[in-house]
Amino acid sequence: MENQFQLPQSKKLSIVSASILICYSLLPFIQVSAREVPLTLAGIAIPLRINFYNLIALIAAALAAAGMDWMLRDHPRIETHATFPHLFLPAMTAGALGTPLGLLETGLEWWIILAFGSLLIILIMLAEYISLDKNDARYPLSLMVLSAVSYGVFFLLSIVLRAANSRLYLLLLVLPLFFAFLCLRILHFRLGGRWRFEWTTVITLIIAQFVLALYYWPLSPIRYALGLLGPAYALIGISASLEEEPDLRKVFFEPFLMLSLFWILGIIIK
Repeated sequence: MENQFQLPQSKKLSIVSASILICYSLLPFIQVSAREVPLTLAGIAIPLRINFYNLIALIAAALAAAGMDWMLRDHPRIETHATFPHLFLPAMTAGALGTPLGLLETGLEWWIILAFGSLLIILIMLAEYISLDKNDARYPLSLMVLSAVSYGVFFLLSIVLRAANSRLYLLLLVLPLFFAFLCLRILHFRLGGRWRFEWTTVITLIIAQFVLALYYWPLSPIRYALGLLGPAYALIGISASLEEEPDLRKVFFEPFLMLSLFWILGIIIK
């Protein structure tokens, strides 16, 4: 079959990326005091702190998801695919960008993060669009990009939530939920389109235990994130390898090597 080279309409991609960029560009010019909303769940008081940059992040995430869906509707293969799996990563990336932009003072570093984040979102949207067609010659490259970015966003979320001194209930709500989608999607990529919910459930429960255990360790945000990224990468790699390769000698080497590397980095980096 002839290789296909489909790309989203440049006009739509420009509109979506510009909308997200303008959304975050408002942060230096609008200052709104944070408010705390009391919330009670099962008799437990859970204060919900609302900042202006949190609201902007939610709006940016919604724009990214809606824009991705809008672009995918023009893809020639859209009739045989659901768009929802392709919306989550652009939305999470656009939303995660709001936290560092909200916490940092406006300056050169702030603008560099905004520019880099915007380029990353565009790259993700292009990769998601390409991944809709397995006959596209760039399909393997798009899967590599999406897998790497998924791990990167999980790493960034772990750092941000730890740096913000988030409560344990928030960590257990956000990190395992995002990781479950990450795990399901990466296994879907590696296993030729099969959705492995059983592996995803088991691995997510294990990662939730790491989230809980490492929360009580006096770790810096980067060390905390590396402590989670190591087992996350290793467990996904082991589960995919067990499906692909029955030789146990080849299943565990690379995942345990990467696990060791991430944890050694966590010891070295302060």
